[in-house]
Amino acid sequence: MKKNLEKVVILLVMGAFSVTAVNSLTAPSNPITKEEAIEISKRAELVRDGMAAYANVRVGEATFYNSSWVERMKTGHNREIYLRVPEGHDVWQVIWSVHKVVGGYLVIVVVDAETGIIIQETTGVGFRMMDKRTLQEGNFKFSSQGVSIC
Repeated sequence: MKKNLEKVVILLVMGAFSVTAVNSLTAPSNPITKEEAIEISKRAELVRDGMAAYANVRVGEATFYNSSWVERMKTGHNREIYLRVPEGHDVWQVIWSVHKVVGGYLVIVVVDAETGIIIQETTGVGFRMMDKRTLQEGNFKFSSQGVSIC
């Protein structure tokens, strides 16, 4: 009886150890930080091209999105951006602002928060800087396509 009880206790301890070991191997790692995501996004081709061509390139914003948000976005109108994100992964979306002499454009970089891999990079909207005279004279109008200079 004593030997059977000893075997049961040993099996329970070994089972608990095995479950703990498996859980620790499959547990997700800590996601990368905002600063790490920004540094990784600097390696995106569109960001590098902007930095090479224009001196004024800066981060507009970096936003963390959890995996449930990403899964919802895979069914939305921006699904192309998020379809390559592995299921259950969080992401950082880093938006860079590339300023030309007049105007510029945005670059959107999506970085996998678990692996630190650039998943997607795309150009966003373009923008045009209005000079002081245009603003003072009111030679512009708003439409569904944005602002147009008259």
